Parts: sequence; C-alpha cells; structure tokens
Amino acid sequence: MSKSRRQPKTSLRRMLQYIWLAIPLGVVGLVAVLALTQGRGMQQSQEEPTGLVDEFVVDSPGVTLPPHPAGVALPGTAIPDLGQEHIPEGQQVDYNSNPPTSGPHYEEWARWGIYNQAPQDEQLVHNLEHGGIIISYHPDLIEVEDLEQIREQAQELSAINPRIIVTPRTEMSQAIALTAWGYLQELEAYDAAAIDEFYNAHIARGPECQNGQCPN
Repeated sequence: MSKSRRQPKTSLRRMLQYIWLAIPLGVVGLVAVLALTQGRGMQQSQEEPTGLVDEFVVDSPGVTLPPHPAGVALPGTAIPDLGQEHIPEGQQVDYNSNPPTSGPHYEEWARWGIYNQAPQDEQLVHNLEHGGIIISYHPDLIEVEDLEQIREQAQELSAINPRIIVTPRTEMSQAIALTAWGYLQELEAYDAAAIDEFYNAHIARGPECQNGQCPN
C-alpha cells in the first residue's frame, strides 16, 4: 500500500521537472523564431528599393556587339567624362550635366526597371557605367499618355536588353531626358523613334562593358 502511494508523487515530481525544463527551451525557441523573422524582414526591406514598380531582371552579360564605326555621330550630346570613382554612400556629387552621364558614384547601383520614386543620382550613374539607358521624365511636364507609352516602350526594349531604367526627375527643365554613359538627349515630348535610336546606339556601351557584354 505504501509503495502504491509513493508512485504518484514520483510521477508528479518528474512531470514538474519536464515542465520546468520545457519552459526555458520554449522561450529560447520563441526568441530564435522572432529573431529569424525580424532578420528576414530587415533583409527583405533592404532588397526592395523604394519606388520600384516593375523590375527588369538582368541574368546574363548580354549579346556580343561590334564596336561603333569610327567617325559615326551617335544620338545625343556628348558630355565630358568625369571618371568612374567609387565614393562612400551618402556623399553627393556635383555633376556636369542634368541628369548626370558619368562621374563618381556609389558601389551599389539601382535595380533595373520602372520607378515612381527616383533613385539617387550616385546610384544611377553606376547603372550607366554598366551599359544602361536611363529615361528620366518630369512628372509636371509630361502628358499622362506619353508616360504610359514610355513605360510600355521600356518594357518592350527590356526584352532585348533589360539594362534600362524609367524614373521621375523634377530637377530638370525638359519633359524627357535620355542618358547613357557620356551622352544626354533631351526631348520636349514623347518620341518613340528617338528613344529607339538612342537605346540602340548606347545600350551595353558603358565603360565596364566589353563588346556589348556588361556586369549584371
């Protein structure tokens, strides 16, 4: 009889031991889950740039392009080259054109695609270095229909080479500006032929490209 009465006490003691052991393990597990979730959230927020509404994915260096024939005039105005220096993030540069076409820039470039909020100039210049074409538009000077056509044309061109960015820019006096490394062309209104010509002449021609093949 006495033995049968002690057994429940032993079982109860063991049960309490298991409970006290499980509580700290559960807390540790909860903390780990929260930390992992927060870390993933921070990583996701860093990977999703502000204002990017349609991303063009670059997954290859591109096709080989022959060099431009000597003496051939390229579309746009040639702008003096300010070099390719990398600068610390946050440092601002006084460029020699608006929008800029070359010069010091951040190590991190903007993602390719269509934006409704402009990336920093110091990022965009790095995109030009990688052979990209940037179409800047003044939201107060461009017609809504023209902006829609620009975005549609950019999507079509991205199927050829996705190194293209469409972005608003209020710090300019014209409605539309096309930029490549060392070249700027201004447009007062949407001109599909001019955009095609500029793109075909300058895409994948940045200083870090070799025969049309560029960094991703």
